Amino acid sequence: MIRLAHLADIHLGARLRALPEYPGCPVIDPVQTAYDAFDALLQRILAERYDGVLIAGDLFDRHEADPRTLAAAQRALDDLHDAGVPVALAWGNHDAESPLPQQLRPPPGCWIAPAGAPGTHRWPELGIALHARSIAARDEHRDLAADYPAPLPDVTNIGILHTSLTGERSRRPCAPTTSAVLDARGYDYWALGHIHQRTWIGTAAYAGSPHPARKSETGPRGYLELRLGGTLTSHAVDTSPIVRESLTVATEDEIWKQFDNYPVAATTVIWTLHGPDHLLEPAREAARQHPGFTVGKP
Repeated sequence: MIRLAHLADIHLGARLRALPEYPGCPVIDPVQTAYDAFDALLQRILAERYDGVLIAGDLFDRHEADPRTLAAAQRALDDLHDAGVPVALAWGNHDAESPLPQQLRPPPGCWIAPAGAPGTHRWPELGIALHARSIAARDEHRDLAADYPAPLPDVTNIGILHTSLTGERSRRPCAPTTSAVLDARGYDYWALGHIHQRTWIGTAAYAGSPHPARKSETGPRGYLELRLGGTLTSHAVDTSPIVRESLTVATEDEIWKQFDNYPVAATTVIWTLHGPDHLLEPAREAARQHPGFTVGKP
């Protein structure tokens, strides 16, 4: 069975925003934690010897363009190349606003999708044809998917695109298109980026972001694993050491039940309290008695 990792919206260099601060709150480094999440993801892919990696845009964050960010991306691509794992990368709108893509030196095993028109790249030993186009403009309002090529015969065809689709899941339009347009291409799978929540839409999927930069980005995070063995299926893989969750409660008893029953897979869990104000202190007391948990306000 062939296994591919579908990544997107890594936003290297991004800061985690709206972190809770109060006496006894676990210390969370807003910058280092995002790097830790990316490293955890990368180490999982290397350790499990994936056959290929798809990156559907926003490898970089537009707000951070320091040497550390570039070095982290370069090291990741080099490590994958050294391990014999090919990479297909399509730039997203944040990459288009950053100077770092032009400074990156992709190793031979990394194919970067062109921006002027869709490109096709084959992984012949895997029986896969990749069709992708990079975002080149800060605000891309054209339907780029409509011009993607027809699928190649006798191989698995995968499209890669950074897109907001019809926009209901995103505050910022990017290469808008529709599910009907994607379906019309006849590909086996569309690896999408731009939406930070994992979402499956027919044969297309958003991998989500590997760390929860914003307060609204709740739930486990990591990447999607594609399995090719007769049929193509996708499965969530959780790797982030930090997650955000909504703590919706009406009584103190409910607080303790949610803390006690939460299936901890991360080292830090940030609850956002949705309930009466007088429950904030009891919730933070529960957090103090559950290592790695913390509670913030809406």
